[in-house]
Amino acid sequence: MRKLNSFTFLSLNGYYKGLNENTSWHQHGKEEAEFSEASLQSENILLFGRTTYLMMSSFWPTEMAAEMFPKVAVGMNNAEKIVFSNTMKKAEWQNTSIISGNSIDQIAKLKLTEGNDMTILGSGSIVSQFTDAGLIDTYQIMIDPVALPSGQTLFSGIKDTLNLKLINSKVFKSGVVLLTYEKQQSI
Repeated sequence: MRKLNSFTFLSLNGYYKGLNENTSWHQHGKEEAEFSEASLQSENILLFGRTTYLMMSSFWPTEMAAEMFPKVAVGMNNAEKIVFSNTMKKAEWQNTSIISGNSIDQIAKLKLTEGNDMTILGSGSIVSQFTDAGLIDTYQIMIDPVALPSGQTLFSGIKDTLNLKLINSKVFKSGVVLLTYEKQQSI
């Protein structure tokens, strides 16, 4: 069986994006890039909502990405990717397939098969939906030392209490903190 993980950047006050989809507040330094490089070695299938996919696909295949983060760019471009969208008909970024319709049922079935684990990158609405469906096994939350005046919280709209157990933590020299949680049974 495959595992489903979530990886999300958050501000100190809990926002995964600011106004107008702004994520420019996240600063990806050398240590964070090395973490990303190591994470991509897992060969997890990368999952995105449409908005996050469009943002990622507009950056990672570019020369700028290759210059700024060469190993991460290669890993992102070569990774198998799935985008959830009921409106996209074609995905231009290499190794990308589109899932439309009931994504919860489709991922639940995919989790029961053999193969690489899956990681949701960003995509807060997908994280909330899959959290409610009980599909996410592990949450990695990278907290940046910045507070935003407003934005959208990661678990906005979940229906039930989510109980998590901290299984790992890492502090980067930049002040970024990575927290890894696994899902707990309801109390």
